[in-house]
Amino acid sequence: MSKAKQILCIDPEPSDLRIAALLNRKGIAVDLTEVSTRESLRSALERPNWWDLILCDGESVEGLGVEAAILPFRDELDASLVLVKAVESPLSVQQGHRLGAADLVVRDEIEHLLVVCERELQSCALRKELRALRRTAGLLDQAAPRSVVLATIHDLSRSARPDKEGVQRNGAALGASPADDQTRIRALIDAGGLTLEFQPIISLSTHEEHRSMFETLVRLKDDTGKLLMPAEFLPVLASAGWMTKIDLWILRRALATLQEMQEGGAQDAVLFINVATETLSSEETAKALAAFISAARLARGSIVIEVRKSAFTDARLALERFARSLQAKNHGLLIEDAGVDDCAFLAEHRDLITHVKLERSLTQGLVERRVPQDAVNALVQCAKKEGMRVIALAVDNAELLPMLAAAGVDAIQGHFVSMPYQNLMYPSIQRVESSSGPAWQGPERVG
Repeated sequence: MSKAKQILCIDPEPSDLRIAALLNRKGIAVDLTEVSTRESLRSALERPNWWDLILCDGESVEGLGVEAAILPFRDELDASLVLVKAVESPLSVQQGHRLGAADLVVRDEIEHLLVVCERELQSCALRKELRALRRTAGLLDQAAPRSVVLATIHDLSRSARPDKEGVQRNGAALGASPADDQTRIRALIDAGGLTLEFQPIISLSTHEEHRSMFETLVRLKDDTGKLLMPAEFLPVLASAGWMTKIDLWILRRALATLQEMQEGGAQDAVLFINVATETLSSEETAKALAAFISAARLARGSIVIEVRKSAFTDARLALERFARSLQAKNHGLLIEDAGVDDCAFLAEHRDLITHVKLERSLTQGLVERRVPQDAVNALVQCAKKEGMRVIALAVDNAELLPMLAAAGVDAIQGHFVSMPYQNLMYPSIQRVESSSGPAWQGPERVG
């Protein structure tokens, strides 16, 4: 029988919040330990491996010296720090991030707090599994940084959630006809339904400086409030010839989000952003992409653009120019559909490609024994020989971890790292308001 989850409460009045009782109703057994003095906090942190979650009242951060108290145990502490504040508190998400908090929750938003607690308990379990895996596999260098950090983009408060009244209702279902589909999708977009979601990419390597990496994912909210996945609306956008404008919109909003994060203190944040081959095929649009990235006030090396192999043939010249502009800022270029037979392709384009992604067919093929482990090992080694980092997509269960570690994969991404919730998606959903500019406007002149 597994032990109850251990939650350290630093002055958040747990009896009032009823956290233990509410989590128990969800089938999560928890024990709460409350500390309210510097001495009791220091004593509790001397057992860093014991804790699964740390909750802290926003007013106690400075009063009890929480940041300084946690610092000596940071590398051994797998539990996330979650700050709880009053509605009137001036404590911001940016301040919370600088303090090392995974999230900042308004005290009265109990539903939100429970979702964050459940999410961070899962994240802690993952960190502990990865730590155990590294020790078992002999990959843990005692002199190397050992912490694995699952960070969030911003607050999950109700103000950051998409509301059900924000999208114009339209009863027509997709699939009625191409013209009807295009009309409905455009109506949803015009109503502000495009949404950006950020999924964590977790490093498996202990021998490099940690970066908080996220892939930028686009969703579309339909007239019932449901989030449509890309496969449900991107084909309609592509058939209508709208992908270039949508890609520009995604890039601009992602750059704005990243710039806000970095200005708030998260200088290590890195965003991965997908760009369609059709977008790069337009010389004007490719130049606009490069101009937006060049003009953004971002830390060097904090953007990785994801493209498909087809871009190297269908948009070769534009892609090469675009890649050079990325290199000028130490940003990266990722190939997202590499196969086990693509070693020669990677070698040919070693001067442009910095990252390789193992797509779902490869990772799931490993689990189902359709793809040989040796073939994946060979592909990963080809990429690393050319100085490329390898990220595995669709890591949805623990069975994949030893296979990917054996292959030498650098990072993982998937539902095993971040599970979606019915009402809230991890780490957060950013509603892009219509005031941020219509998605349909063409490339703007920069400079």
